Amino acid sequence: METVPAVAFKRNGDYKIPDWVSNPKSKDLAFQYLTIDQLYSESKSKSFRLPQRHIIEEAGYTHAWLFQTPIVDCPNMLKRMLDEIKTHEYTDHVDVETNKYYTTIEEMIQDAMKLGCDGVVNCTGLGSSQLCNDSQLVGARGILLHYDRTSCEWTENEQQDMKESVVLIEEQPFGSDTHPCYMIPRGDIIAVGGTYLEGDEEKSIRKDEREMLLTNAQRLGIDTDKSKPVNEWVGFRPYRPESRLEVDKMLSSSSGVRVVHSYGYGGSGWTVYVGAARDAAELVLQAEQR
Repeated sequence: METVPAVAFKRNGDYKIPDWVSNPKSKDLAFQYLTIDQLYSESKSKSFRLPQRHIIEEAGYTHAWLFQTPIVDCPNMLKRMLDEIKTHEYTDHVDVETNKYYTTIEEMIQDAMKLGCDGVVNCTGLGSSQLCNDSQLVGARGILLHYDRTSCEWTENEQQDMKESVVLIEEQPFGSDTHPCYMIPRGDIIAVGGTYLEGDEEKSIRKDEREMLLTNAQRLGIDTDKSKPVNEWVGFRPYRPESRLEVDKMLSSSSGVRVVHSYGYGGSGWTVYVGAARDAAELVLQAEQR
């Protein structure tokens, strides 16, 4: 995990400060609300990259949020978490490569009973739409182009030796709620997105979407003539109007196995996973504390 500057561009008149800024735990994020002049001055003094200024100003963006955000290298984090689970003193059995797919929660409970477990945590993400017959849960489709972080070329030569930043634009003309324009440095790549399309099940990037992503990359400062994507990605965020983190009282009472659901976090999984995991563990352990 690394901490990098994050910038969200805003149009004239949008002076709303996000609610999370008032949380005492957010002080480490060093949130600032800046004019474009202040932002680009900060960029030069702190040596982090931004889109070309004239492109931002011509599009009508006049202010920005600037804060320091931790970025998770997801594949490496998942590997480390799995290794930690496998080597934990209380772990008896770990098998993530069975190729077995559950069609009901009851099947999960039966396997838990065979293993001598008295609790099940259902964190199957989109799979819960079938497992739990949860019609509120849908996939919010996202698309990305990946650029090699070490060889990526930038449109402004003076930015070549500056550090990368997260850039997010969710307002017109470059972005919207369903088609955000963003760039995230993560591990060995720079990810450029994207979409947030609820219920869209297309598993490949459409031609017009790829053109949009290339345009986003260029707007955000990548020299798309000299830098080519090294990979592309399509994923489906498990979106639910309200995330589900609770004990399934009906299943728990009928089976004798405590069933806890934890899913529906949309695109915020890496933001809330530590707190969600702690809360889920507390719900499981409540049975032992009686």
